Amino acid sequence: MRDSARALFTTNRPLLHSGRSCTLGIHGDLGRFLDETVRSGQVTLETGSGLSTMVLLAVGVAHHIAVTPDADEVAAIRAACAERGIPVDALEPIFEPSQVYLPRASLPALDLVLIDGDHSFPTPFIDWYYTADRLKVGGWMVVDDTQLVTGRILADFMRVDPRWREAIRHPSGRFAVYQKLTHPIHHGVWMDQPFVQDTCPVGSIRIKSIRVPGPIERSLARILPWRLVQQPLRARFNWPRVE
Repeated sequence: MRDSARALFTTNRPLLHSGRSCTLGIHGDLGRFLDETVRSGQVTLETGSGLSTMVLLAVGVAHHIAVTPDADEVAAIRAACAERGIPVDALEPIFEPSQVYLPRASLPALDLVLIDGDHSFPTPFIDWYYTADRLKVGGWMVVDDTQLVTGRILADFMRVDPRWREAIRHPSGRFAVYQKLTHPIHHGVWMDQPFVQDTCPVGSIRIKSIRVPGPIERSLARILPWRLVQQPLRARFNWPRVE
């Protein structure tokens, strides 16, 4: 990792989040992956923003889209980059929630996508859906905060999907990285998706037939004493039933 990126995780860590009171930073190993894998001139996108934004700008990407509704967060990133001599010309902030922006966005072809915005259900899946087919074959899909159930499910899905190769499943449980192997991503049916197939294999669902009470059973349910007769019979034999 180059010195400018390493300093963001050690001695020169800026305050970017929660009114510039803290930094909800990515794992240092994810910062190292971004620094060592992304090349200058590439096009990247992330949902959310923070140290990852600064690392990607320091690499010298040609265009970086950061989708975050927090304008002050981006202002803090710009100020921190200025202090450290990191150019920000490539940064295109989108001040909207990703689930609002991405469905109508005309995205360029992407070399890397980092899903690290709103982690509440179903936002990470929306982020993935609207960026996966804009990612180039050979490009990287990064899922941060896989210790949370939404990130973990998304990572588990890609882990067994033949359209992706798992490059990193970090032992901390904090993030996972997948390389896109083929295009398009969104084709086929659920039976072509191993994660869904393994969770609910074909033939595992059984529809239970329910016998409708006949006229005699309905009549008895109306006339038999409830407490003395029907309650004990229904508790033991589920009879007589009512519609």
